[in-house]
Amino acid sequence: MDLNPAQRRQTSEGTSRSLSADIMVLVALIAILCGSLEVGREWHQPFHRTVEINLSPWALPYYTLLSFSRGVVAYGFSLIFTLLYARWAAYDRRAERILIPILDVLQSVPFPAFLAPLELLLVNIIPGSIFGLELTCILVIFTGQVWNMTFSFYYSLKNLPQDFAFVGKLARFNWWQKFTQVELPFATSGLVYNSMVSMAGGWFFLTVNESFQIGDQDFRLPGIGSYMAVAQSKGDVWAQIYAVAAMILMIVAVDQLVWRPLLVWSNKFKIEDTEAQYQDRSALLRWLSRSKFAAAIQNFFKNWMRRPPIPKAPISLPVPRPVSKIKIPWDYLLMPLAAIGVGIGVYHLFLLIMGVTLGEWLMIFEHLLLTLARVLTAIFLSTLWTVPVGVWIGSNPRWARFLMPITQIAASFPSPMIFPNLVFLIYFLHGNLQWGSILLMMLGAQWYILFNVIAGASAIPQDLIACTKLTHLVGWQRWRTLFLPGIFPALVTGWITAAGGAWNASIVSEYTMGANNQTLKATGLGATIEQSLTDNNLPMLGASVMVMAFFVVLFNRMVWKRMAVVARERYQLLT
Repeated sequence: MDLNPAQRRQTSEGTSRSLSADIMVLVALIAILCGSLEVGREWHQPFHRTVEINLSPWALPYYTLLSFSRGVVAYGFSLIFTLLYARWAAYDRRAERILIPILDVLQSVPFPAFLAPLELLLVNIIPGSIFGLELTCILVIFTGQVWNMTFSFYYSLKNLPQDFAFVGKLARFNWWQKFTQVELPFATSGLVYNSMVSMAGGWFFLTVNESFQIGDQDFRLPGIGSYMAVAQSKGDVWAQIYAVAAMILMIVAVDQLVWRPLLVWSNKFKIEDTEAQYQDRSALLRWLSRSKFAAAIQNFFKNWMRRPPIPKAPISLPVPRPVSKIKIPWDYLLMPLAAIGVGIGVYHLFLLIMGVTLGEWLMIFEHLLLTLARVLTAIFLSTLWTVPVGVWIGSNPRWARFLMPITQIAASFPSPMIFPNLVFLIYFLHGNLQWGSILLMMLGAQWYILFNVIAGASAIPQDLIACTKLTHLVGWQRWRTLFLPGIFPALVTGWITAAGGAWNASIVSEYTMGANNQTLKATGLGATIEQSLTDNNLPMLGASVMVMAFFVVLFNRMVWKRMAVVARERYQLLT
């Protein structure tokens, strides 16, 4: 379903079939198959207590392939989880009351704090193979990707105009037809942009995931993250430069081969009656349009998702009443099981935190307030620059074509790789980690706001932009009447996911390593969690994580949810 009712006339460029295009598509498919087989072979390698990372630049292409494959697998799981979980929460009122608070907790809990027990658990479950380590790495990358995508799709479904829902009912769509013809096209633009920042978020803890060690036990995995970690530990500057260059090349290649074509393709789902003068193009899409193999694959997916003809009910005869079928009450079966599982977890957590003294509880709440102040400050400072930049990029597709790869590089680069240099700069300027941790949090939060603002600005119809030009609205008047209301729903989504990213990043922002492996700490809940993990203080760790989880849910219910309701009721884009 094309949500744009305008006639989208495309220039007749590259419509002729080309043998070279078919050959290149075939070669690309073979390369993907061979790369998948090589990655599968690597995942079945035996587990070794000591892993040697080759710092030769010739080893980097293979390491980059391994890291990229982990990100792709994690993204596949994230996309499936997003489509199922968000749709369930959006249309089931009873389940929504449980699913969304769970999502609030999961996106804010610092999963790297549980990397050690998770690593040991999966290694013991799958002994003799590094598949357990690979699964752990994919799971942690998954936690850095999925929450942002799920929130984006969930709020897109909640903001779906009633006109579209009515069209689905009028056409007698079933759930699959409504999903593929109405819901997914409406949410495509936001989902693509949030997929970009989610893929970037997955690389945030890449160095931590691939170079994890516990005492004398080595749980490192060959990859670009472990390559950079070893290069930093050995002080090999050239190897660090090689790793940065490989990371940049991978990001640019993914942007041009995946995200750029998807962004151009998603423009067909914009809600507008007037096309923009500049139509964005993708060289890869033009090239694929000349391949018979690509056309066959495209037709296969079209036939799979195509809406079947609507059956016509007989006019002269009454419509027979459908035979009632036995339905399994999944809600009534799953909810009690979930309640039992939560009850068991709460019971064990209660036994664990009984050892925490009153003074430690007061300290936890004090550190919570300090971390909250840093999170809100990081979001505020991030908003100051991401809103004008995001609106400018989203409303100028000609510039976006060149700026998006740069933005992708900045967002995708694993922040822990540059933490030591940024910490050195903070202390060089006679600062400290008490306020410097805010800058480190911004590295993990600002991109969620930027990409959501870009998505919101790019979705503003050209009709409205033309109206502001006709009425000579400029400056602040144009921002107040067009841009700020137009991007507000996407901005709220960005704030929600950025807050979760900032809470998650607090563990590495408030407790990090400086020069000469010196531990630097800021007073806050993230540092408390990391310190408890280092000291193996499980009661303190459980109490700190529990307080963070409950407070995040409470804050989201009282603040972010109300802002989302305002965005849906007052700033919804109607047709």
